Amino acid sequence: MIQRSRSSLARAPGRLAAVCVLVAALAPRCLAGSETAGGSPSSAAAVAPPPRAMVRNIKIGATDRTYRLYVPEAVAKRGKPAPLVIVLHGATGHSEQVERYMGFNPVADREGLVVAYPQGVGNVWNDDRPQELKRVNKSAQADDVGFLVAVVGDLVKAKTADPGRVYLSGLSNGGFMTARMACEQPGLFAGFAILIASIPKSYTQTCKPQRPLPMLILNGSEDRLAPIEGYIPKGAAGVEARSGTMAVRDHAAFWAARNGCTTSSEHRLNDASPNDGSEIVRTDWAGCAQGGAVTFYLVEGGGHQTPSPRIGLLDQVIGAFLGARNRDAETSELLWDFFKRHQR
Repeated sequence: MIQRSRSSLARAPGRLAAVCVLVAALAPRCLAGSETAGGSPSSAAAVAPPPRAMVRNIKIGATDRTYRLYVPEAVAKRGKPAPLVIVLHGATGHSEQVERYMGFNPVADREGLVVAYPQGVGNVWNDDRPQELKRVNKSAQADDVGFLVAVVGDLVKAKTADPGRVYLSGLSNGGFMTARMACEQPGLFAGFAILIASIPKSYTQTCKPQRPLPMLILNGSEDRLAPIEGYIPKGAAGVEARSGTMAVRDHAAFWAARNGCTTSSEHRLNDASPNDGSEIVRTDWAGCAQGGAVTFYLVEGGGHQTPSPRIGLLDQVIGAFLGARNRDAETSELLWDFFKRHQR
């Protein structure tokens, strides 16, 4: 039976910030140099430190913004627009850290895509939850919607990205930002992945995309920062309606309803690492309107981390706070397997 956790990002900002600062400091070394291979060919490819991405600059109003861009050598030589995956870091994280944590660059090498890792102002995204963002970073007022639109435009204009195959993903605060973009800019992306996050309850009234959206969702059952039952932040009257979040199963059902899906089925993924204390259950919806799709991964026993067989010192340092990291699958592989089936 799943044991439900009851703390949240809003309830532990100080401890979360301290841990994430440690993550930011250690990630480049721990994730690059202390990993051991998992049990699949894809995980073995992801063990090596990824080549460094280039940094690109964009001005949004009076603000200078940056994003990291990884273009495989073969893609650069081909000189044609490629699929683009955008990956958003979590609160107090940064673009280089999430580049290494997610292990997407080896997938890009193999599959011929490019990956962008935008940087949030003050290491946070303005994800439409004002009460929580004030607790994490009082300056979280950036035009991040405009920034992400500009990142896509920059790469499409440069003929680096195929405009019909642009995909957005994010973890934690970046996952909430991904949800905001799905609601406000649904026509820009061919698919979305919301990882270890949910959506504000207010989206039942305000989020009404004009077309069906391919949506992948992933959560851990023991996540103390984005709990599976959702949470109601403390604050003034009206905060719940604006910033309270959906339970994760309700979140998946929300997108299934928006996409007109009719039935669902679930199965367990192979428990490739039986000693990690967790398993992954996948739920797929069927009968969706044309262009729509919903896949929901629940990591039973998983914490505020995405699955990966790449285990290093970092996992040991922060695992006690963020919770267990499942080793049965590589999240970047799950995402690309979903994304590649959809285009706009």
